[in-house]
Amino acid sequence: GDWVDWISGGSYMNPERPGKGIPVDLSLGFHTDAGVHPADTVIGTLAIYTYKSKNETELPGGESRMTSREYADIVQSQIVHDMQELFSENWTRRQIWDRGYRESRTPSCPAMLLELLSHQNFEDMKYGLDPTFRFTVSRSIYKGMLKYLSNRYGCPYVVQPLPVASIGVSFADAQTAELTWSPAEDELEPTAAAKGFILYTRVDDGGFDNGTIIKDFNRTGDTYRTKVGIKPGHIYSFRIAAYNDGGE
Repeated sequence: GDWVDWISGGSYMNPERPGKGIPVDLSLGFHTDAGVHPADTVIGTLAIYTYKSKNETELPGGESRMTSREYADIVQSQIVHDMQELFSENWTRRQIWDRGYRESRTPSCPAMLLELLSHQNFEDMKYGLDPTFRFTVSRSIYKGMLKYLSNRYGCPYVVQPLPVASIGVSFADAQTAELTWSPAEDELEPTAAAKGFILYTRVDDGGFDNGTIIKDFNRTGDTYRTKVGIKPGHIYSFRIAAYNDGGE
């Protein structure tokens, strides 16, 4: 909360406090330790907001603090939906608490405290130590934030694409490399389709360049191909990123 106040102080969202004058849309306290259970069953996800702080039910900018409950609800709902679809149909939606924890009480913007799972529970940690789960749940939080902001400001949203898959490179000839890749379909988010692709190139031990939108490519089924000029005697590294109106 102190950090948010310092960043947003002097902005329209926090006009009475000195600070950097940068409005902050929301804040998230991300905890992964959400309770203990004697059996090896899923503990699940708890969300916390604070309706009243210092007897005030409005944020410093005049917005009702109940907006934090909507924020918490959307993020929690997104996590539980995605976990049930992709990992465990038994993933539990716990309560949405109105509590006075510092992470949800003191920020000057809509704020929530997320308790994702339990460290003391084998079933939860089986997922919590899985890198794919970590990526997916982080993406779920991002999607929840995005949808909350879409509701709050009345604007449409587009979810950024998933990383491309099956990237490969071969020699077309001594001075040409052929790159292949496939976009990753997000079955949970119809807006997440790729609009295009960006190629990043590194030569020898230099850094990657700033990227170039791939305009010349062929497609066979789900496989895309493009050719890139190379010079013999050098080591080339390539990265391909999908993009759309939601990001890269």
